[in-house]
Amino acid sequence: MFAEAVAKALATIPDMVVVGSAATVEEGRRLVRETDPDVVLMDYRLPDGTGTRAAQQICTERASTRVVIVTASDDDVLLLEAVDAGCSGYVVKTKGLEELVNATRTAAAGDAVIPPTLLRGLVARLNGGTGAVPFGLTIREIEVLRLMAQGVSNRGIGENLGISLNTTRNHVQSIIRKCDAHSKLEAVSTALREGVIPSPSPRRGPAPSS
Repeated sequence: MFAEAVAKALATIPDMVVVGSAATVEEGRRLVRETDPDVVLMDYRLPDGTGTRAAQQICTERASTRVVIVTASDDDVLLLEAVDAGCSGYVVKTKGLEELVNATRTAAAGDAVIPPTLLRGLVARLNGGTGAVPFGLTIREIEVLRLMAQGVSNRGIGENLGISLNTTRNHVQSIIRKCDAHSKLEAVSTALREGVIPSPSPRRGPAPSS
């Protein structure tokens, strides 16, 4: 019922096309293979498995498809599980349709979707790591990583650092590759865990552009 309601709501958004709706992990994976969507909105609890497990399979099979977990839980343990699965984001159902629409657009643009309150919990859990492992990152890439950890969009990162959007995207892809990650969220979590970057502090400068 929830999936059908979301599909009907998103179908009314002018710049979005709903290519299918599934009730199980297997149906979802089949639909992804058949329709090659830009973004998958995945519930966490499904009859034949978890959304994070399905997301991991989808991200492995189709790197171009972004998966956003949509769940009733705001547990940062589930967020960590979503990050490890390669998800591009995490949205709590209680936030409403507008946030879901924004999350879908953000994921499609290649940016990470994470509620600020959950980000603080994620940082607290990951800061127990010790020892910095730079992964061969450049100084500029570490600057980009710091902004990624604050939830800044690619466009916002470019504005903060005075570089083009295309250059920013190249840096982000290089960071993901060097961190052996599948998404921006996973790259950030790895960098935090290994001490490559510190906990994000309140951001100054231009606000992220949508």
